[in-house]
Amino acid sequence: MNIFGFLAPILGWVMEWIYRFIPNYGWTMILFTLLTRLLMFPLSVKQQKSTARMSAFQPMMQEIQKKYANDKQRQNEEMMKLQQDAGFSMTAGCLPMALNMFVIFGVIEVVYRPLQYVLLVSKDVINEMVTLANETLGTSLDAAHYTVQNTLINLVKQNPDTFSDLLGDKLESVVNFNFTFFGIDLSQVPSEVGFFSMAIIIPVLSVLSMILVNVITMSMSGQQMNGTMKILPWAMSIMFGFITFTVPVGFSLYYTASNLFALVQSIILKKMYNPEEIKKQIQEEIEAKRAERKKKKQVKVVAADGAEVVKDVSQAELDRIRLERARQMEDERYKDE
Repeated sequence: MNIFGFLAPILGWVMEWIYRFIPNYGWTMILFTLLTRLLMFPLSVKQQKSTARMSAFQPMMQEIQKKYANDKQRQNEEMMKLQQDAGFSMTAGCLPMALNMFVIFGVIEVVYRPLQYVLLVSKDVINEMVTLANETLGTSLDAAHYTVQNTLINLVKQNPDTFSDLLGDKLESVVNFNFTFFGIDLSQVPSEVGFFSMAIIIPVLSVLSMILVNVITMSMSGQQMNGTMKILPWAMSIMFGFITFTVPVGFSLYYTASNLFALVQSIILKKMYNPEEIKKQIQEEIEAKRAERKKKKQVKVVAADGAEVVKDVSQAELDRIRLERARQMEDERYKDE
């Protein structure tokens, strides 16, 4: 198993449950995608809220970076101060992104091994099927290859009697496993069947849908992408575009459906947390905090001659007085040591 595909047993169990009610691999994949999107929706809401807030703080962060370009320590201090004062986190939106990546790798693992995760055939039996196919049918299958289980399912369909003793009561479910989706065999690998096959349609759609999602979500985010962050979505598109042409088409179907559901979700989330509206709200909050800090407060302070006097000070001045007082008390406490 791919180390990032540790969610495969759980995802496979969900797909197997859906397949019982809708015995079609393609529609199972689409309904599974919808279900995972719905389950992850609360995290997506949190991510959208974080992204919208980040777009409001971005100009302030850029101003700090420009002002202290030659003093990285001061720049980091001011960034931390901004985060504390404004109450936002640079990593708040990372969890949904990380979870989505783990789901993707888990789905890839299930698509590689539907015989194991969807049809619930044990690894030992699968290894015996590979040996039997090589000895009886003259194939040269490798049990560790990522397409071997898709190939085995098709071999069982063509030669059910050969595998009947090994599969027992699982034989019927393997023979009837429906890989076809609108005439396209989801077990095929585009790079192996050629670019003139119908199998190429869904991988192309997955790449186009990802580009569409990138363009629309970036325009909706309200953030100004610079440098690496601007290139990253397109680099990811190229990477996953390459993946879709080298794995069974079932993954491309999942990825296309996931992108389309993500697009609808983005439109809904923008209505819930519009970056422009949140930006305006945060600016008002910051202005209110600044105005509060500038308000004069009456406090008693000890003058140089020891007399107490009442002074009108701002919040910043009050903080400075308290800091000085704390230092004096610290000096008094340890003066004899």
